[in-house]
Amino acid sequence: MIGIVSIVLAVLQVSSAACDTNKYANSTPIELLQAYVQINTTTYNDLTPAVEFWTALAELADVSIETHELVEGFPILVLKWPGADSSQQSIMLNSHMDVVPASLEDGWTYDPFLGIIDNGIIYGRGTQDMKSVSIQYYSALRRLKENNVTLLRDVYMTLMPDEEVGAESGMIPFLKTDAFAAMNVGVELDEGTPYPLPMIALFYQDKVVWQIQVDCHAVSGHGSSFPATNNTATGKCRNVVDRLFEFRDEQYEIAATALPTAAGGYTSLNLNKLNGGTANNVVPSVVSLVFDIRLSTTLNEVQFDAQLREWISEAGDNITLTYILKNQQSPATVVNSTNPYYVAISEAAEELGITILPTVPPGSTDARHVRNAGYPAFGFSPMPNTELLLHAVNEHLAVSVFNDGIDIYEEIITRLANIPADSTTTDHSAYLYSTAT
Repeated sequence: MIGIVSIVLAVLQVSSAACDTNKYANSTPIELLQAYVQINTTTYNDLTPAVEFWTALAELADVSIETHELVEGFPILVLKWPGADSSQQSIMLNSHMDVVPASLEDGWTYDPFLGIIDNGIIYGRGTQDMKSVSIQYYSALRRLKENNVTLLRDVYMTLMPDEEVGAESGMIPFLKTDAFAAMNVGVELDEGTPYPLPMIALFYQDKVVWQIQVDCHAVSGHGSSFPATNNTATGKCRNVVDRLFEFRDEQYEIAATALPTAAGGYTSLNLNKLNGGTANNVVPSVVSLVFDIRLSTTLNEVQFDAQLREWISEAGDNITLTYILKNQQSPATVVNSTNPYYVAISEAAEELGITILPTVPPGSTDARHVRNAGYPAFGFSPMPNTELLLHAVNEHLAVSVFNDGIDIYEEIITRLANIPADSTTTDHSAYLYSTAT
């Protein structure tokens, strides 16, 4: 098995020197996914090979591709699949090129950037988050075009460069450009998540992301000195951790009894980075903590900000709070019969005999920025009966699930892009509502 895979990988290996269409002309969708996984698009890596990959695929499909680099080193790609009436609001299929770090040293069974297939499973960084979805979009659209299926509305594939680190160079500025305005978007589809159940989640709202850095300052000293605990940087940070973890434990109790589809009802908090100290025999003058917080969809942001500042103030003097990321809570997309986009997705699911469940994810995606810009958006990744391994070691996806997902997207895209012209309103806010308190 490994020998065959090696031959396939050798044929499909992507280089920055050349990315001609002939390389992919006879490739199956799963081989395209293997090739895409091989391109190491870890955030802040050079994305030129990925741009060349998608340029080749666009040429192969005979569709246009544009590159917008609003921040140097962060290309945004837009592939256009024209519909019969470009005056109608379009369908935006979004994904992101960047992935989180991975290496064999982390404990991977196979190199995370080879796309090895073993026993019907493809392993690699991005197989769930979210290179698989990008290739599924593309493959479904290719199939529709080759089968001469008429779509009323234009369909755009957009590929973002920095979703994993907050979208400051990708989706956020792109939404303010003339290029985005010219797309005349009616609805956006974005990433969902796997579920170990026979269902597919449909995310109608994301939890807001706050990332904070807390710096605890104190006087440095010799390792043999013995200041009061609350007068040390470490002691002050311990007080911060104790108070925030008390809140974390309260929220964990809520999460522990919540249904898997009720992630919007609690606030998660994790201490993800600790930094401090210069030498083994020196009491540090500064210790830094970085917390990642995903707010409940009904939490009052102003009150919670004030609460955070109060807790940190109570932990001691000379403690500073800095926001690394502080997104605003987005409105929610309407999930009932008044939203023709939701109706189209529901009808597609019924036709396919699959179960979709409107819910809120435990994390966040670029869709939150789209909703904040005033456009309805759904998160959807067709990965039922699949262990959730986003950002995890040995991220993988069953080849059968991947292939089934292409069929699912084909039906959903067809339904969305053929919504009658008089069934949608130009007032995007009609399909959004606020859940904030």
